[in-house]
Amino acid sequence: MQLARIWCEHVAEGCPADLAGIEIAGSDARALDAEITACVSAMVCRCLIVDERIVRRLTEISSALTDKQGHADEHVAAYCARLNKLVSAKLVESRARPRFS
Repeated sequence: MQLARIWCEHVAEGCPADLAGIEIAGSDARALDAEITACVSAMVCRCLIVDERIVRRLTEISSALTDKQGHADEHVAAYCARLNKLVSAKLVESRARPRFS
């Protein structure tokens, strides 16, 4: 599963300490990292059904990461690109899975 591989890579890289105070998609970057990691972890462990609310939030986050990447220094831009890769893989994976009502 591509999502699991990208998630493992992201967790191994970690969230840089110098992102404290940077806001992305209405959240502190470190809190956003934790939000995405928890969401992906739940999906990889198959204990989360992705609904439209989650898809909207992930889409909002992806757009904000792209915007932040274009206006940030090299280190923050690289982090945003890596996190956006994880978010995008999460969106692709969630569309491939059947949804339950």
